Amino acid sequence: MIRKLLLAVSLIAVLSAGATEIKRKPAYRSGETLECVFYFNWKFVWVKAGGAKLIIRDTIYNNRKVQYMSLLSSTNEKADAFFKMRDTLTTIFTPGDVRPLYYRKASVQGRHVYLNEVKYDYMADGRINLHQLYRRDGVLRVFRNDTCDNAVYDMMSMLAYARTFDFSGFKPGQRISYPIATGKRLENQSLIYRGITKITANDNLTYECLKISLVALDEDNNEKTIVNFFITNDDNHLPILLDLALNFGTAKARLSQRKGLLYPLVPLK
Repeated sequence: MIRKLLLAVSLIAVLSAGATEIKRKPAYRSGETLECVFYFNWKFVWVKAGGAKLIIRDTIYNNRKVQYMSLLSSTNEKADAFFKMRDTLTTIFTPGDVRPLYYRKASVQGRHVYLNEVKYDYMADGRINLHQLYRRDGVLRVFRNDTCDNAVYDMMSMLAYARTFDFSGFKPGQRISYPIATGKRLENQSLIYRGITKITANDNLTYECLKISLVALDEDNNEKTIVNFFITNDDNHLPILLDLALNFGTAKARLSQRKGLLYPLVPLK
């Protein structure tokens, strides 16, 4: 469930200005830690269902200085009775340009255990070799190699990359697009900027936020909204609220705690 709030964009660039022309600025640093609470809608009643923690740290990978971002999420005991979820998602990427090097998602969903992995091999000619695998309950279901001519991301590294975008020149309806590797395939998603609104977080403070929708194509090639999320209209671009569409209903995720931010977070008066 919580992974849907991180999916971020699709295969063909459709910005009126090319994706490579997007202005960017650092939005986080090592030590940032975010926590959120999510709620399920059960029979028109919102019920606290669990929580998630997102952390960013400096580390060493293959003898080079890199950053990693990890998301740990789980349902609580009450929600476990309906649908148990334990997810750990990790991405390793280069600082600054946010080039992904490795992605891993280990999850328990209901009665099943899943593992998705993506490894990135950057070639001298500029192409990227992707090595993807997917296991379900310990059985290898997918193992594939793909070669991409342009930048490709996983859902976690895309989140890190998109947070560095300067949205000030965006117009409502404008899209951002890239291929997303899941461990099983390359998926088509589109991130659409909707405009500015005000949102109250779990700290009872109100923030000016950018509204962004993640849309995908269904089996009939019709667009459907996976999640509407609201990030602070400042240099942090922190997620304050996310409205998610699930297979069995709807959910909300609200930011509850944060520390180690790169910039001050200022609510509206």
